[in-house]
Amino acid sequence: MCEIMREFERKSKNEGRAEGRAQERQKAKKRTEAIMRNLREEGMSYERIARITNQSLSKVKSFFKTKQPA
Repeated sequence: MCEIMREFERKSKNEGRAEGRAQERQKAKKRTEAIMRNLREEGMSYERIARITNQSLSKVKSFFKTKQPA
């Protein structure tokens, strides 16, 4: 019984870590998107934004294409 409980605790901790990492990735993505929007509002080029945020140029361009109001 004790072994089963240890295994359950281990799996629970791993799931908690995975959820925490996923939340941190989501926060980082939101921060990066906010930075990209602010830089673009200041008139910065896509190439420069990509370099500053360490994103590929295609990712930056696609981000702004999908975020543009129709």
